[in-house]
Amino acid sequence: MDWRAFLAAAGLQKQKTIIAWQPGAIKGLSALVASEPLQSWKDWLAFHTINRAANYLPAAYDDLHFGFYGRTMQGTPKQRDRARRGIGSVNADLGDAVGRIYAARYFPASSKAEVQAMVQNLLAAFDRRIDRLTWLAPSTKAGAKAKVHTLRIGVGYPETWRTYAGLEIRRDDPAGNAWRAQLWEYHHQLAKLGRPVDRGEWWMTPQTVNAVNLPLQNALNFPAAILEAPYFDPKADAAANYGAIGAVIGHEISHSFDNTGAAFTATGKLENWWTKQDFAHFDAATKQLVRQYDAYEPLPGVHLRGEQELGENIADVAGLAAAYDAYHMSLHGRPAPVIGGLTGDQRFFLAFAQAWRQKTREAALRQQIVTDGHAPAAERALTVRNIDAWYPAYDVQPGEKLYLAPKDRVRIW
Repeated sequence: MDWRAFLAAAGLQKQKTIIAWQPGAIKGLSALVASEPLQSWKDWLAFHTINRAANYLPAAYDDLHFGFYGRTMQGTPKQRDRARRGIGSVNADLGDAVGRIYAARYFPASSKAEVQAMVQNLLAAFDRRIDRLTWLAPSTKAGAKAKVHTLRIGVGYPETWRTYAGLEIRRDDPAGNAWRAQLWEYHHQLAKLGRPVDRGEWWMTPQTVNAVNLPLQNALNFPAAILEAPYFDPKADAAANYGAIGAVIGHEISHSFDNTGAAFTATGKLENWWTKQDFAHFDAATKQLVRQYDAYEPLPGVHLRGEQELGENIADVAGLAAAYDAYHMSLHGRPAPVIGGLTGDQRFFLAFAQAWRQKTREAALRQQIVTDGHAPAAERALTVRNIDAWYPAYDVQPGEKLYLAPKDRVRIW
């Protein structure tokens, strides 16, 4: 592989250091340059160029693309309407422009203030949980607490909106628009080289139903679209909100301490801040979680891959535990009201389960199990099995299907 030519074409010829996250894959792919005929490479690149642009090409290309990726791979019988796919393209290429309108219409300042208060409760709960960990050495505990204390959390939308100056959009050129938008984004990222990290930068648009942890920035993003029912409802009681969006917030905080996030310091530096003994304890707990998820069998003969999903499962367990603590902190010593015949703890865990309601076709589920770093929604709801408070809340007894003996419950943070 002519790396000088490759990096020059990528605009990276002046970069002195390149971090290769998957060196084995790079080495294997590079070897194919010499072993495969040039015409095979031309055919391969031509196919992938067309395949990548299929959504913007005439129907013959688009239908073939959907036939494989939609019907064959995921079992989806019908493609989304063209208008909805058009909205998806605008979201992908002009996300902040759309997000600015979305946030103004659908995310009031009152909701932002309430979620920010929940965030502070979650951070305080996580900080207290670290204090109670007897297996952490003082130096490791100090590193963990520094990450919590300096974590930058964005709620709803970014402080600074992107502009799209220089991006050309033509009414009669959808494929060209997509290509130019991707190239514009690439140059936007290249322009960051050599500059300080912008800890306030967002990596999700406000209209995205998701959330993200950014280890290089030691920051979290919670877009406005996930701060709506069923995750957050300003009219709901604290138990429901902490069980749903509180668990999401706790999940993202916990990613700072999962098997990947734990490798980064409070300043976003890739550096070990653990003692050898502490990491050995952490590693043993994560292996127990791997075994727990390996045992789940969503389809006959198809088991989950606990190692592949480990980071997300760590964040689910630690995040739900922190959310439960934060919920009780929010009560300020007062007893939780009984609503609809349900106690506060019952509503908390019920809201968590309801947040994972989902319908998935079998083909899509099979694909997710093989390729995704997240467990399927039904198994993520089973995180409650590791939380001691869930057992008395629903009177779960030994011998029942979901019961885990205390020694088998995973506790990491």
